[in-house]
Amino acid sequence: MNTYQIHIDTAAAVNVTTVTNSPGQASISKINGNPFQCTAILGNRHRAIRSAALKDAQIPVGFYNIRAPYNSIIINGITYTVQPGNYTINSLVNTLNGVITNSIGTFASSSVTNQISFVSNNGPAVITVPSLSLGAFLGFTNGQSCPGTNTVITGTNSYIINFDTYITIWIGEIGTASLDPQQITYKVPLTAGSGSIIQYSEGSTWPQKVIYTDRSNRLDRLTIVVLDRFGNIINNNGLDWSFTLEIESDT
Repeated sequence: MNTYQIHIDTAAAVNVTTVTNSPGQASISKINGNPFQCTAILGNRHRAIRSAALKDAQIPVGFYNIRAPYNSIIINGITYTVQPGNYTINSLVNTLNGVITNSIGTFASSSVTNQISFVSNNGPAVITVPSLSLGAFLGFTNGQSCPGTNTVITGTNSYIINFDTYITIWIGEIGTASLDPQQITYKVPLTAGSGSIIQYSEGSTWPQKVIYTDRSNRLDRLTIVVLDRFGNIINNNGLDWSFTLEIESDT
């Protein structure tokens, strides 16, 4: 059995057929310029693979904490959408108030209870809260209402706007080590917020290895997608990242 290290860097968008000084360097093709949606053409073809393990990853956090499809709230059947971006709870509340305007109502946050309240300025109000929506992350539950002008709806739950506790890497050619249907090849804990760099290392966390049972497989490319904890593709806003795989194979 042989062991190989495959290093992928989405910033290295080179063509392997024309580069003579870096044999084995993957050629990277991104979808709409998003480093979290890309295909890496490997410099060598690997056959009869036994396993593929994630050894390390270096991932700048360029994606927003408030983003589609989690950036809309529904009041009285009307959808109000916040521009994607990085928000604190205070800046998010201020932006929401600017979107719905004072003629509809006003949001406020409590640092004591970590709850959001909504005061209606235009008669009765009902908040519709689909799962995994901005309303849900602000702590409201579906159907919460108030009877008229100057009455209040207070979120049932505490708000959470930094809800990304981990991200997942899906590599279609490698698949998953689980019998569950989720597109999860590897899971990377999110240890810091926007502007930071996730430093994942197998030695400091836990081994993540996909075992192959079919020895007729071959690997000459990696189709890579990074998703959030709810299975939606993330846009890293142009920030490249890298990772290393360890491949064990018969040839």
